[in-house]
Amino acid sequence: MSRTSLVSFALVLVMTCVTGALADPLSNEMASMNARWDAAINSADFNALLPMYTSDASLMPSGAQPVTGPTAIRDFFAGRGRSVQNHKLELVNVVALGNFAYVTSHFTATLEVNKEAKPISGSTVRLLERQSDGEWKIKSHIFVRE
Repeated sequence: MSRTSLVSFALVLVMTCVTGALADPLSNEMASMNARWDAAINSADFNALLPMYTSDASLMPSGAQPVTGPTAIRDFFAGRGRSVQNHKLELVNVVALGNFAYVTSHFTATLEVNKEAKPISGSTVRLLERQSDGEWKIKSHIFVRE
């Protein structure tokens, strides 16, 4: 295979991968939701979490009791205050299931306890439900630290 053929093949392969990534609107929408969620946590604007969850949403954090409903979920995160900083969700996988989407992400953050900051990381699993207006909202949210 000639050098020109190899370069052409590499360019086609790269363009196919880039086009495939850009062509997935659901993944783009879930990445955008992750960014909005990070912004709410990082700015301690816990009320911004309310519209992201369904009215019957459940949050199942590791090491704590589950909570149900957007207000209880907001209160859970507000109770942590600014102890979690620099939160960053990285989308790992999105699976569409009709009006539902199964979304996994990896997170990194800084946790400050007793004025000591340490890096933390873990995974989230979310089940999102498409609303009648087409908007996606979190119905079930599980997160675990590594």
